[in-house]
Amino acid sequence: MKLYRNIIFFLIAILCMGVFVGCNEDETLDGASEVYITLNPMDITLRVGDTIKISAVVTNLSGNRIETPITWTVLDEDVAKVLGDTAIVCVTGAQGKETKLKAELVNGKYALTNVTVTTNLPEGITPIDESGAIISSKHSYNITHDSVLFAVSPKELLEDFEPQYTIEGLEPFRIPMTVYKDKGLVAVHYSAPRAAGEGKITVSIGDGSSAKTASCTVVSAPKLLATFYGEKFAEMPYLGTRPDRSVLPQWFAYTNESSMDINSEMTIRVAINTESGALEDIEAAYSSYHWEAISGSAVVISEKYEEFVENQGFDAVLTVRAGIEEGEAEFHCITSDTVLVATFSVQDYKNRYPVDKITVSHESIKMPVGDFIMFTTGVEPIASYAYHKPVVVAENPNIIEVGEYDGNLIILKGLEIGETKLILTSNGKQLEVPVTITEGIKSVLWEKGNQRVLFAGQSVQWGVDARTTSDGPNPYEVKWISSDTSILKAAQVDKDNTKGIITAVTSGTATIIAEVANVRSDDVSVKVIDLPADQTYTSSNTDYDNTIVIPAENERDLLVYVALISGQKLTITLTGAYSGGSYDGTYQVSSYPASVNIDEAEAPVTSGYVTLASDNDGNVLISFDLIVSVTSDKTFTLKADNVVGLQ
Repeated sequence: MKLYRNIIFFLIAILCMGVFVGCNEDETLDGASEVYITLNPMDITLRVGDTIKISAVVTNLSGNRIETPITWTVLDEDVAKVLGDTAIVCVTGAQGKETKLKAELVNGKYALTNVTVTTNLPEGITPIDESGAIISSKHSYNITHDSVLFAVSPKELLEDFEPQYTIEGLEPFRIPMTVYKDKGLVAVHYSAPRAAGEGKITVSIGDGSSAKTASCTVVSAPKLLATFYGEKFAEMPYLGTRPDRSVLPQWFAYTNESSMDINSEMTIRVAINTESGALEDIEAAYSSYHWEAISGSAVVISEKYEEFVENQGFDAVLTVRAGIEEGEAEFHCITSDTVLVATFSVQDYKNRYPVDKITVSHESIKMPVGDFIMFTTGVEPIASYAYHKPVVVAENPNIIEVGEYDGNLIILKGLEIGETKLILTSNGKQLEVPVTITEGIKSVLWEKGNQRVLFAGQSVQWGVDARTTSDGPNPYEVKWISSDTSILKAAQVDKDNTKGIITAVTSGTATIIAEVANVRSDDVSVKVIDLPADQTYTSSNTDYDNTIVIPAENERDLLVYVALISGQKLTITLTGAYSGGSYDGTYQVSSYPASVNIDEAEAPVTSGYVTLASDNDGNVLISFDLIVSVTSDKTFTLKADNVVGLQ
């Protein structure tokens, strides 16, 4: 029994060993569920003459190395080349360019790293950035620990001499200097304040007159985002008005080209935002920019100042004045991060761009109180308009309000009843436009009987009653508005401002509104139905209980109601056909004008007859043959033969 127990324990142990072995991934490319490629080195910086060895380690999820072939390539071989899958060198002339080094496995998986080609360092000591590029200055603000790197060439100088440093205008860090002899680098460490200013780091190495020295300026200023903005930049997203901090990283204008007249002033604005929007950083930013005259004397600075913008930054505002001579001038707005260029072209507008005539869209203006008119201006020749846009003023601004220009358009508004004039001036020319402001509109009401169901293609006349504030008749034209002109069209009847023509285009529903001097009627829903097909009515397809002949309320007309079992309802109106007594007889349309109404859509009958005859049971037998005309080319026929109805 003991022997069996030992054998069982032995088998369990073997099985457990197999389980643990099975938990380890296969150390092959095909057997690994995950593959990791580690490149050495990463972020390669090359100079002409450098040969840097490259290698890669491939591991599985367990961290075990996988032996597998690796193919090395450079994405842009005009920048660098691979030597025998073991090293990389740069291509002559590629200084300042970048590419990527690619290590690819046979299964298609790959890894990339950056390759930057920079210039060789001059012999001696040189300030550089993290990529190895030569620098002369560095930006550093509100940071406890920062440093400037200096490259020593040849690096063996660090074996012979101890480098010396000075830190001016900055606080030294607790360990001010670190020397990397193997790399030929010296790092000088400092703290930058939360204030605008400038410091300098200097490192020297060697003795006496043979010592090598280099300096790097450290600019202490908040990160600034700047752009020109204003009306002339309105076509650029977000720059027509002042952009906030969320806009500037994506949208900006670094140049501003302006034209101005002699003896004139112009103001331009630069929006300068700090990254944080904090008050301390905005105050520091005031000292982190300046305007500088670069060339030309056609304009002089008449004013410059900062305009604070809470939680954003400030506007750098520059006003310049042109003299009496034409010319050019260029100014730069220089921040710690950006240079913005403003150019001014001064021209004699009066002589360069003459105006022969002022043109307007309205030779005279008449409108009610509260109404608006779109008024456009122009000049001849047209090319002068951009330089001599007419100035428009009201002789009496209490009567009419003159809005601001939008392109060549100005909105005028009637303020009170009276007469005045608009006075337009442009480059010595003047034009006067008479203005009459009349009584306003109190109400716009629909006349009764306007037909609200139409056949497609049908046109009907509607009535509207607009009244002035003194309850007088409407002296203005009516604007007829359809909510959907593909279904329904509406327009005033010639010069009759009490009538409108409503035209049904196709089946559907639309609303109609009448508007007078910015006063609107109630909107009315109008239904358009398809033109009916020819129809024959019989006793078998009509509803006896709802088929009836009766006189109209005016006791002169006769009404014939015929209802189909399907639900359609027909009304025939025979004008003047009732004179009392029996309905029996034949009524010719030529003698008794008739119209039909089908499901509330009404149209005239152009020809035909209606015959009514009583039977012995007190019923009426209805017969008719009618041609109904919706338009001259849209007609349909209705027929009936002894349809039984009530009377």
